[in-house]
Amino acid sequence: MNPSGSVLGALALAALAALAACSTSAAEADPRAEMRVLVKLAKPSGDAAAIARAVEQAAGTPARYLASSSPQWHALALHCGAPADCDAALQRLRADRAFAAVQRDERRRIVTP
Repeated sequence: MNPSGSVLGALALAALAALAACSTSAAEADPRAEMRVLVKLAKPSGDAAAIARAVEQAAGTPARYLASSSPQWHALALHCGAPADCDAALQRLRADRAFAAVQRDERRRIVTP
């Protein structure tokens, strides 16, 4: 076995571990974490901008409109900080009577390499 090869291999593994740690801590440190939600409007609408504004106002956090599956059901992304902030925004949305239902969007997404 070549000693320099094992040293290089160990260094490569250490570098990969350091990169993985950096990317994880950077994602956790992101103060604008995103939580996807599905909202069912009490009054159907197709106005994406108005829906995003209503969700922002009710949640108390910036929102980005993603898509709709019907005039009543819409998917949005809430930009909140820590998980507790996201949970609080979700509770504020659920308390607002403009929405007949609010839930986390936990659908699986296909990620292509």
